[in-house]
Amino acid sequence: MPSKRNTTRPHVSVNMAMSLDGKISTYKREDISLGTEHDRRLMDELRAKADAVIVGSGTVAHDGFPILIRYDDLRARRVERGWPPHPINVTMSRALSLPSTRPFFQHPDTEKILFTTRTAPEPRVKRFSRVAEVVVLPGRTLSPVVLLEELRRRGIKRVLLEGGGEIHFAFAKEGVVDEIYITLTPRLIGGASAPTVLDGKGFLAADHIELRLLSTKRVGNELYLRYAVDRD
Repeated sequence: MPSKRNTTRPHVSVNMAMSLDGKISTYKREDISLGTEHDRRLMDELRAKADAVIVGSGTVAHDGFPILIRYDDLRARRVERGWPPHPINVTMSRALSLPSTRPFFQHPDTEKILFTTRTAPEPRVKRFSRVAEVVVLPGRTLSPVVLLEELRRRGIKRVLLEGGGEIHFAFAKEGVVDEIYITLTPRLIGGASAPTVLDGKGFLAADHIELRLLSTKRVGNELYLRYAVDRD
């Protein structure tokens, strides 16, 4: 079971739309939108509440989109609070083996932080330093706990994870996920190798993470589920 919530670290939420059989894309990793406009609005509402949004390097390498708030009213609300219009875009790559030319790094209106390790070659660190703040963490592995501590030092209080399943698993394994928002979409995708909300090695029975259902909402044929990680 996860340990009791450490209130000094940022609050961490996961948001993802998935098919009825738990897939977030096809076995070819196609760029598809599973949810409706209502789901996209909810995504932006969660982004608007976050100080930073984290996506994995695989997601950046595959689609490369910057994390933006697309609705004018939500951006205006952040600006009224004295916040930047978009949350900080964060990604993590152990050896920086991803392209620096992706739109994620090139968008002019976002602040970007890239976490890496001492495994990353110095020339790559220098190259990425031109398009993002590069933070080299100690050791050769990327620890979500250490990453969150670095974000906390920067005044970040609320973090949103938006995929993929490998990064969700890494954060869940270290017990640093607090809430999960799932949009259950009315489709079947299938495929043993198709990505899911939680990939990685997986948990055996003794280590299953138990959740507490906070709310449900139906809009058309979609179900919107909100869970808290149960640490009692």
